[in-house]
Amino acid sequence: MKNAYLTIRNLFKNFADFTALRDISLQVREGEFICFLGPSGCGKTTLLRAIAGLDLQSDGEIYQGGRDISWLPPEQRDFGIVFQSYALFPNLTVADNIGYGLRNLKTRSHQVRSRVNELLATVGLSGSNNKYPRQLSGGQQQRVALARAIATNPGLLLLDEPLSALDAQVRRHLRQEIKTLQQQVGITTIMVTHDQEEALSMADRIVVMNQGVIEQIGTPEQIYASPASSFVASFVGTMNFLSGQAQSDRSVQIGDKTVRCDTPNPLLGQSGKPLQVAIRPEDIRVRSGKDRSNPLPAAVQRLEFLGSFVRTELELDGIDAPLIADLSMNDIRDLNIRVGSQLQLDLPQQHIHLFDQPS
Repeated sequence: MKNAYLTIRNLFKNFADFTALRDISLQVREGEFICFLGPSGCGKTTLLRAIAGLDLQSDGEIYQGGRDISWLPPEQRDFGIVFQSYALFPNLTVADNIGYGLRNLKTRSHQVRSRVNELLATVGLSGSNNKYPRQLSGGQQQRVALARAIATNPGLLLLDEPLSALDAQVRRHLRQEIKTLQQQVGITTIMVTHDQEEALSMADRIVVMNQGVIEQIGTPEQIYASPASSFVASFVGTMNFLSGQAQSDRSVQIGDKTVRCDTPNPLLGQSGKPLQVAIRPEDIRVRSGKDRSNPLPAAVQRLEFLGSFVRTELELDGIDAPLIADLSMNDIRDLNIRVGSQLQLDLPQQHIHLFDQPS
């Protein structure tokens, strides 16, 4: 990758007999916002700590700005970090918390004051210089932690689940503030999160991790629309999975139904091969029309009103597994859909995903 600011090569991390990271390789562009996304225990925080030098890898290399930092202690690396717990000094004022790193660098007092005031204005807390952390809300404390992390103009900002301790409304508001701040400052940023919504809304690229390996790297659109594995498909967003068998290079059999695919798929090369057929709930159509490619009869089992759409559980004729469709309120009203309604679904070819059956 051209203009790679951070390069990770063949990184491993072992804890006795347990391998937390297995052969991780990754490049991050300068100014990019990257999210490490995955469930608890997948290795995302371990990878962040290795980048920071807080928990050195067992093997592998890390380069930042062309400099080999693989085995350097944290104080010799160029980063700022924000933890889930904020880690503010409770006995120091907001101004002293933000200026802490600058004073350690022997920065002149008037420069520290100027930088603190600048950062407080940037994070929307002007005038809070003399307050203590206990006098601030959780969201305000997180803003102070962010200001402290970037006060020394580090080349890399590391965020370890920075929003998970906040309530949902504050979290939604603050993630946009963090993204805006990152773009204003232009700092290369890596954020660890288990929240797919955070990753999709904030990241330039997402690194999806599972059991110590990288499952997929891509933009939010790529990760959502073209998942590389059944794990990614199930972890990011909601996905229906149906058991099927390869029938031809462009079709798969589900129960006694044939489902056609948009393009030839290498997984369909072996007739009778067990497969997972996947489609997102919002991609399922119920409107009739000449362009239907995979019509399937179904009966409505359950309706769940979720505001802008209705999540509908459907029973497919001749297929054991239920199907979830997210239907618009217009569909529900115009087609008079109720529990027990008989529908003719369509699974559009271009939205069909195929994966190997798990072993």
